[in-house]
Formats: sequence, structure tokens, C-alpha cells
Amino acid sequence: MHRVAIVGAGPTGVYTLAALLREAPSRLHVDIFEKGPAAGPGMPYNAEMNAPSMLSNIASRELPPVAVSLNDWLRGLDRSDLARLALREEDIGEDAFYPRLALGAYFTAQMAELVARGRRGGHLIELHLHHTVEDIRPRLTGIEVTWHSPTGAAKAEYSDVVLATGHRWPDTVADGGVQLQSAWPAEKLGRLPQRRIGVLGTSLSAIDVAVTVASARGRFVDAEGGLAYSLDEGQTDFLISLMSRKGLLPEADYWYPLPLPELPRLAACGAAEGPLLERAYQAFLADLDEADGDWLDRLGGREIGREEFRAAYFSERLAADPFDWAEQNLARAEESVTAQRPTPWRSALLRAHELFETLIPRFTEAEVEAFHATLKPVFTDCYACVPHFSVKRLLALRKAGVLEVVRLGDHSRIAQHRTGLCVTGDQLETEVEILIDARGQRALKFSDLGFPSLARADLLARPLRFEDLLLPLGAASSGRVHCLALPVLLRRRPFVQGLVNAWEMGSTTANVIAEAMGDRATA
Repeated sequence: MHRVAIVGAGPTGVYTLAALLREAPSRLHVDIFEKGPAAGPGMPYNAEMNAPSMLSNIASRELPPVAVSLNDWLRGLDRSDLARLALREEDIGEDAFYPRLALGAYFTAQMAELVARGRRGGHLIELHLHHTVEDIRPRLTGIEVTWHSPTGAAKAEYSDVVLATGHRWPDTVADGGVQLQSAWPAEKLGRLPQRRIGVLGTSLSAIDVAVTVASARGRFVDAEGGLAYSLDEGQTDFLISLMSRKGLLPEADYWYPLPLPELPRLAACGAAEGPLLERAYQAFLADLDEADGDWLDRLGGREIGREEFRAAYFSERLAADPFDWAEQNLARAEESVTAQRPTPWRSALLRAHELFETLIPRFTEAEVEAFHATLKPVFTDCYACVPHFSVKRLLALRKAGVLEVVRLGDHSRIAQHRTGLCVTGDQLETEVEILIDARGQRALKFSDLGFPSLARADLLARPLRFEDLLLPLGAASSGRVHCLALPVLLRRRPFVQGLVNAWEMGSTTANVIAEAMGDRATA
């Protein structure tokens, strides 16, 4: 049997196992190592880490199915099971955004189904919960994995090792010598006694923090004129400050077609040799001009440079009050979804970020730096639109006087101050009693994964670019190590955080393994 180890049993591990069972030309021995107590949900969708109010950032129609689709699985649950996931039958729909707990339960069920199917098909599959992988070492005959479990330490050798370790959010985050509070687990947010609460970030993660804190002190209710928020009896006033460099709120999710419209010039530009970023950008502008020339003209037209494009993209929102913009944008987004009418420039940007993602591993370091500084913020803003209900909650909190957005600017610092912290931006100071870091996953170095043998400077034959997700091992070994570890990929694959990416990476890796199995069988 071909031996495979999957390190991490979150969604990336689920999709990898599903693709392996689909593609493998012969029987497999798969060991799945998970340091936590559950296989399937990973940290972003784990019931121990999230609150029922926290929403996922992917519409149901976008989520790649595993054994069955998410909606089909939900429709198979009874009302009591749906209620435990904070859902009702009428909530299920193609454009619905579900609580994170619902996705966690789905991936847990899908992992169990995959294991059962694989075993029925003759594969040997073992789930190892509460197992911490401590080292991964290339050997001449394969890849040695060492782990520790409640029963002790052990090791084994594999032909392929898949690093699918997912998100990493520490309990506390040091920033300039000041201890920040992690946004997870969410349960602790409901117990905070502080009245003046700062949150670093304005993305969906930060919105979820604000909603979780507010839900512990009051309630959201349907009222005339829309969603409203009111404090529970006996609760004292509080204020949540969402802080970010630009001080912008994410826009509401717009409707767009699947598959997204093609951008033929950008799709073809990677075939040529030479400097890639500027060539790709010019191809992108040509495609964007064809898709929505009027919108591009408002930004500056076909001759606009990358830095000017970024500035023009954000300029109108930066000049507006963030909550006024959110309210107007929500109305337009709701109309788009109701009519199933796409916004051409948004669809083009969504497709462009997918195509740029395939090109970035081939960028020079200078091109990577330039991309992160200019185009990445635009693409990130476009694909990180949030559920409509999240925007409605923000507006309700604002109208209740318990939420503000603070623009820090490009030069901010955090310092201890009296009984709390002082956050100083370009033009103002904000005092808070506690500061929660909700800026999401940060890029990590490969050495941060905690596998000392893989972190050796002399182990890799060339710098990591992750073109094919395989580590370029310099040591002689018949085995392979596939790096699907999200925090390490972020610099060269900055848009890799979504579940669609988890599916793509799992499928790519399974195909590589299946091809190697076939080659060995015919050798």
C-alpha cells in the first residue's frame, strides 16, 4: 500500500482525502494526524472556537462539495439539529451565508463519511486525534514523521506527507511589546468586563468579534426600519472601536455568475518569459476595459499605473463616512442579489485575483513586494465582501451608539496608558481598556511550523515559491512533502485562505500523489 500522512484534519485535510480516494489508482494507507479533539472543522469552524453568531464568508453555492453538497447535507437534518446550528429550514438557499458552526458540523460529517467510504473501498485509513506531529524528516526511503500522543511518542515512514495545518491564532499576540488579546476562542469574548473595547481590524473576523461582544450584553431584534440593537436590563453602556489603517468597512456581498467571466489576455500572459507583473497588469487593464470600460475610465483609464489604480479604487469610500457608505452599499448589494444581476467590474476583479494567484509564484521578489503594495489590497477588498446580515448588525450597533470605526492611517502605535491602552494614529488617539487582535491570519516563515528537521537551512534545494506545493528537498529521499500549510503560503499565495483554495490545493496534491503511484506501478 502507498503510505500517506496528512498532518491536519481541517477542511484542507478533508478535501485532500476526498481527492485521494477519487484519484488513487490503487489502495492507500492514510494516517491523518490532528492535535485537537475533532476531525473536519479546523480552527475557523470549530465549535470550541466560534460563537453561534459568527458567520462564514462563503455563500453556499460557492462551497465545493465533499461527499454531498452543503445544502443537501443541511436538508437532511431535522429541525432540532438545524436549530443547534442556529439555522431554520427556510434559511437554506444557494446564496445563503451560514454560521461557522454549520460549516464545522458539515466538514466533521464529511470526514467521517470519507473515512467510512475509503475503508469500504479497501483503503486503510486511520484518524489520530490528540496527536501532535513534532518533526518531519526526509530519509532515503521516505519521509519519517514523529508524533506525540496521550499514549506516548512514535514514528513512521511515508511516501507522501501532506502539511495541512491550517490557521494558527495564538492566545495572545505581542505587538510592539504590548500584549493583545486573541479573538479566539469566542467564548471568552462574552465574558469581557471592559466597557471600552478596541478591535484591530475591520474585516468579517473583526465584525464577528463586535457582534459576539454585543450579543453578550444585549440583543438584536427586528424592528420597524430594520434590525435594531438594545442593551439587556442591568447592562451598562459600552463602546467598541473597530480600528484599521484605512478605516473602511468591507462591502456587502454582490451577486456574480459562476463560473466567473474569463479574462483572456490575463489568462494568456503567463506563457511568455521575462518580467511578469507589469505584463500581467497591462493584460488585466485591457480585459477590464472590455468588461466595464466606463468604470475603468472613472478610475483613470487604460493608462493608469498600479499605485494610482489602488488609490483611485479606494478614494470614494475614503471620502465618505464608513457607516453611510455601508448603508448605501448594502441597498445596492441586496438589489444585485435579488435580481441576480452582476456588476461587471466586480466579476472581473474576482476572476483577476484568481489568475494573479497562479502567477505570483513566478514573480521575482521585487514583483512580489510591488504586488502586495499595490494590487493585493484591491483584490482582497473585492473578494472579502461580507454577508448582508453582518452589515445589518454593524448598522444596528452604530445606531445604538455602541460601535465606531477608527482610521489609524499608515503610522500607528500602541502603548500602555493608565488603566488600559492608547492607540495613536496619524491624526487621533483612542483609549481602550482592552485591545483584541482580529486582523486574521498572518504570514509565517516555514520554520514557524515547528518541524525542526524541515526548518534546517540546508534542507531545501532552492527558495520556496510553492509553484506546485511540493517542497524542493535537497536531501536525497524517495518521499515527498506537500506544503498546504496556509500561514506559510500567504506570501507567495496571498489569496489562499478560502475553502475553494483548500479544495484546489487538496485536488492538486492528490493528483501529484496519484501520478507518482501510477509511475511506480508501471516502473
